[in-house]
Amino acid sequence: MTLEINTPKYILVEEHIRQAIKQKKVVDKLPGERNLARELGFSYMTIRKAIDNLVNEGVLYKIPTKGTYVADPKTLKPKTKTIGYFLDSSIKAGLSSPYYSLIFDALEKEATRHGYSLVYFSDQDDGTKLTSVLKKLDGVIVSCFRRIEPVIQTIKDIVPVVVIDNSAADKTIPSVIIDNFSAQIQAVECLCNLGHQRIGFMTGLEDSDVGRDRYEGYKSGLSKKGIEADEALVFRGDYSFQSGIDGADYFLKLDNLPTAIMCANDSMALGAINKLHGAGLNVPMDVSIIGFDDIVIANQIIPPLTTISAPINEIAACSFNMLESLIVGKTLENRHVALFAGLVIRETCARLEDKMAIV
Repeated sequence: MTLEINTPKYILVEEHIRQAIKQKKVVDKLPGERNLARELGFSYMTIRKAIDNLVNEGVLYKIPTKGTYVADPKTLKPKTKTIGYFLDSSIKAGLSSPYYSLIFDALEKEATRHGYSLVYFSDQDDGTKLTSVLKKLDGVIVSCFRRIEPVIQTIKDIVPVVVIDNSAADKTIPSVIIDNFSAQIQAVECLCNLGHQRIGFMTGLEDSDVGRDRYEGYKSGLSKKGIEADEALVFRGDYSFQSGIDGADYFLKLDNLPTAIMCANDSMALGAINKLHGAGLNVPMDVSIIGFDDIVIANQIIPPLTTISAPINEIAACSFNMLESLIVGKTLENRHVALFAGLVIRETCARLEDKMAIV
């Protein structure tokens, strides 16, 4: 191969490495990138770009924390251009739930844009079948819960994996989560600015960081506004529409009904609105409601739901890009990402003064 004098430096490095492999000067592990930079007289970034290009072509592959190696076509697993999305089978409604259906759709669109297919699977099958599925995939994105940590480790042993929703106990596994804590502080501040002081909260399941952080964010938000948290204003829910109904029923039986209720997801908020309307109360004039997730129906009900919008598309894009980098052997500069979730103001919150004026 003849190279022109104005050939980009990274291409010169690529050709040097190709020739070293062809002449069997390098048969296994490549010298470190900084050593190559000193040896060839090029910058570290030039060496990095050349190596990344050769990794993408399949000439080289990387093992995190160990180094860069010459690919052996006989032993390397062929790319299937298929990734998996794993969801715990104990999740109520599974993939048909409002939140997880949004996650899957966003991941599928992201995968398609990059020339990949996406398949959904869960832990309903035994370990042998799980291994069989994983061998057909290049990598997996997992909605993480502590109860499925052993399954996540099994996946990690076979293919690259990225977790979403909650971070894994194994911090070497990359994660993309929502900053649930800060989002709830934002919601409390909104209600307090509307004059509310007696604010109820419907928790989600507290066996994960998501549930705990949303609850802790609620309490921290109250504290920042000088309001003492009251356990009597907390209902333990499970994210379901029915638990929203049950939670509203609980609050209705209190001697003093909260003027506002925050819900750990939109499904519970919708259940609460259903129950409150059935009891002859008006949302938001009698009780203000805030949800979390911004599922499709949140903007379709009357009145439209004020909620915290989960950055679904960002979660999909970030987790897919991280996974694709792992698949081709690139080193991730940032292995743990927390995304901002913003409050979407609609029509289920009102000023407390407005309610009092009507009374």
